[in-house]
Amino acid sequence: MKKILLINSYSFDKIYEDWVEGRSPGHFLFGKIDLEKLEGFEVDILPFEKYPLLNRIGRFFRINFLDQQLRTFLLRKNYDIIYAPFPLSNTRLLTILKYLGIFKKPIVALGHQNLYSPPLEGQKHGIKRKLLLQYDRIGFLSSELLKKTSLDLAIDPDTIQNQFTHLNWGAEKSFYEGKDQSIPSEESSFAICAGATDRDFELIIEVFREIEFPLEIYCTPATIPKVVDLPAHITINANFIPYIELLERYRKSRLILIPIKKETINSGRTLGLTVLLDAMAIGKPVVMTANKYVDINPSLAGFGVTIQSHEVEAWKPVLLELLYNHQKLNQMGKKAKSLFEEKYNSKLFGDELASLFRNL
Repeated sequence: MKKILLINSYSFDKIYEDWVEGRSPGHFLFGKIDLEKLEGFEVDILPFEKYPLLNRIGRFFRINFLDQQLRTFLLRKNYDIIYAPFPLSNTRLLTILKYLGIFKKPIVALGHQNLYSPPLEGQKHGIKRKLLLQYDRIGFLSSELLKKTSLDLAIDPDTIQNQFTHLNWGAEKSFYEGKDQSIPSEESSFAICAGATDRDFELIIEVFREIEFPLEIYCTPATIPKVVDLPAHITINANFIPYIELLERYRKSRLILIPIKKETINSGRTLGLTVLLDAMAIGKPVVMTANKYVDINPSLAGFGVTIQSHEVEAWKPVLLELLYNHQKLNQMGKKAKSLFEEKYNSKLFGDELASLFRNL
């Protein structure tokens, strides 16, 4: 039996509770649900915060989540592996202790954002490189990010083979059963754009200002687009919306839009991936900004269009042609669903993660 302690930089306690109550899918827990369906795995979630004072002390020393890391250290004898899906913010102390030889438990991290920035020309790699290499395995959700990190760290092929691997994240099948009834394109009457991270809402508003097709935007108070004279056919919702309700709006939409800001598209993050998985799970076409750090390309995969440009002139003709091509949209939706069923789902992700853990 492999006993795994799952630690995270935001509350997995709440997400697990939502999963139990049927309010959110299991893949938001990055493998816990599917691993525990397999023989030989037990995954415990470390409670998010127990001693707030420790976190305040940690911030003074520039060590975030000191509370979590000290509790992890004290619990180390109870577990075989420490698993950190968002490692940069809540494993710094653990990697320092590992580097010093004090903490010996394997740490597995996920790579879905830039993990390391190389030194300027003429300068040497610092302690951050050594600390990053304390992770026993990093499972990258992006093949391009794996390559980038390998080059940035200037590591040899043996280290890459021994410590880096690629994983295909995917949505949880059972959660979407009964929530994924297909709605034909001709019966839907709006497009949708949602996201909390680096969405170019301003671009998509200007595109739809000229198209005059209904558009629904779901954002946060911090990401409300700064526009004047919002057309009546475009609505913006910055209030909290439960995932299950947003999923229903996705299902009823004609297509899903994922415009990513120009200034962040090359930041080494898998921006847009979560919504792509949503779209495939419910069989919806996607139009998105090209992001080389997302392995799934809607154009190449046949369930949407990938646009290189951040200009209205590039997006407008694509959407004008696609929005009223019902046959094409319905075909794209079917292709999205088949990819979910066959390649990008949480069971397959869990199998890959299990193989990684077994080989430690």
